Amino acid sequence: MPDVGSPFVALAVAAAATPILARHALTSGWIDRREGAEERKPRRSPVPLVGGAALALALAAWDLSGGSGLPWPALLGALALGGVDDLVPGGLAPRHKLWGQAVVALLLALFPGAAGVAGFFDHAALFILAIVAMNAVNTFDNADGAATTLCLAALWPHGGARAALLGFLPFNLFVRRRGTGGERPPVAMLGDSGSHLLGVMVAATPGAEPLLLVPLLDLGRLALVRERLGRRPWEGDRRHLAHRFEALGLGPVAVAGCLLGLLLPTWLAARIGAGSFMVPLGALVTLALFLVALQVTPDPDTLAPEDPSADHGPL
Repeated sequence: MPDVGSPFVALAVAAAATPILARHALTSGWIDRREGAEERKPRRSPVPLVGGAALALALAAWDLSGGSGLPWPALLGALALGGVDDLVPGGLAPRHKLWGQAVVALLLALFPGAAGVAGFFDHAALFILAIVAMNAVNTFDNADGAATTLCLAALWPHGGARAALLGFLPFNLFVRRRGTGGERPPVAMLGDSGSHLLGVMVAATPGAEPLLLVPLLDLGRLALVRERLGRRPWEGDRRHLAHRFEALGLGPVAVAGCLLGLLLPTWLAARIGAGSFMVPLGALVTLALFLVALQVTPDPDTLAPEDPSADHGPL
């Protein structure tokens, strides 16, 4: 994926568009809804779901400034699918969402500029990777800044995506506004539109997929736990690793930092030794840190209700 556009343009557009879109979203109802999910969404203050739109505008600006190679059919499809899921009360049914993800993945797999895709098996692998990535990022978007920080690490080599995420991240993590009852919610959230768009970007960027390890480990663990409890694997709850860190009394920035710390060995291995034994070694260290984190954080059943989450994907 060529990277010749101006990153500053993407950063500036994301930083400017996010608060503007957020103000509009609060008046138009483009917000995270907790009806029917109060147990896992205790935050009473509405949070705009404008991350996908802000990031798409930033990437478009980067493209117009000289960037090229972005898989726009898949990105726009992901943005539309996630947007519908954000706006439909209760979200899309899992099977409908999965069918939509399959269409988006097909758009990516058939994109003429897909890097390293040369034959049927490459197309099939990219198709599967896109579905996995969309669900991994979506389910990791369960705490302020978690998915944004993950994707910032995964897409760091891609100047356009890196700049767009740096422009959006402060409003998703650091910058707070006055909410209901003294709450201090973030200015904006990714929403399913943002998490699906970023999932496509991760799948389309060579070398980014190892950074999905922690979300996939957490998702696999949660699927087993939920099945044991007699629940569907895709039903959201307060058992994510980020929530376990929150139970230690850590704030959003510290939680995002801890999650990033787990990913660091894999990130370093992917940057230093791509295509060598370094990546599996880094993944093993990340796995060990993940298991340690589970041991030193409280049992999920002791946790309070979760912050607003997009975790209702089909996987």
